[in-house]
Amino acid sequence: MEENTPSSPLATLRPHHALCALFFEGKGYSQTFVDNMTTFLADPTRMLQITSGCDALCQACPNNFNGLCSDEAKVALFDQRTLSFTGAIFQADQPVPLYELCQSAFDNILQQGLLAEVCGECEWAKLCQGKWQKRDLNRSMLPYSGIDSNGG
Repeated sequence: MEENTPSSPLATLRPHHALCALFFEGKGYSQTFVDNMTTFLADPTRMLQITSGCDALCQACPNNFNGLCSDEAKVALFDQRTLSFTGAIFQADQPVPLYELCQSAFDNILQQGLLAEVCGECEWAKLCQGKWQKRDLNRSMLPYSGIDSNGG
């Protein structure tokens, strides 16, 4: 794992975005958003700091208005639910690699059947739930998932 250096600034991530990272498939709010998400997810070892506000993914989102999400109440609820199920790794003050956050979301939310409970009201929920049923995940985010290449 690479050390964080001044040339690789520490990015931020909202808690529920660990779930988004697991299901992202090149769709999004805009092409700029999709390009940013694709670039962000290209390095699962990227060190991150958890935030309760707009993060590195939100920066390219058309719903970001001067650093506030137009749906802040809803996404804050998704974050709160994610935090309630994932525990310490999302609440640590220390930087954490993206893949560890995704692994925690996988273990504590997906494997426990809590996806709909966390973010069932999201406009992307149907896509994510369908992908979860097929075990169609971004495996590069899950080094310890036990899901094989055939999805099972």
